[in-house]
Amino acid sequence: MVQEKIKTQLEQVQTQVNKQLDKAKAEGLRILRELGADVEDGQPVSLNDVVAELRENNEGVRDFVRKLNVATYDNRFELNWNANMMSAYAKLQANKTYSKNVHPRILEAREAVEAQIKDLSEKAKELRTKIAS
Repeated sequence: MVQEKIKTQLEQVQTQVNKQLDKAKAEGLRILRELGADVEDGQPVSLNDVVAELRENNEGVRDFVRKLNVATYDNRFELNWNANMMSAYAKLQANKTYSKNVHPRILEAREAVEAQIKDLSEKAKELRTKIAS
């Protein structure tokens, strides 16, 4: 049962990762096209050819950086948004787990320690009264 649940969750994660990788590939190709490289989806990409095309279509570093900034603006905004949402979700899940699992155990341990301290103090009082008499 647990193994099936883990297997299902892993398959879901793998599906999501594959979707994100496909999306990242498409975005990478789009950015290269905006920078002046002639790349096609599904075609092999030669690094030397891409670099040569980028040099040819960008007059200098300043032009290249400006085009790169424009081409990646939406991606950077989306990555920042996703990172913020994932951290908020992780914090929410951590708070739920803490409230459900950790906090009750802490209270339980605290009560056990307090009970032991109370027993020890009562025994100490009994010993003092025996010693005093």
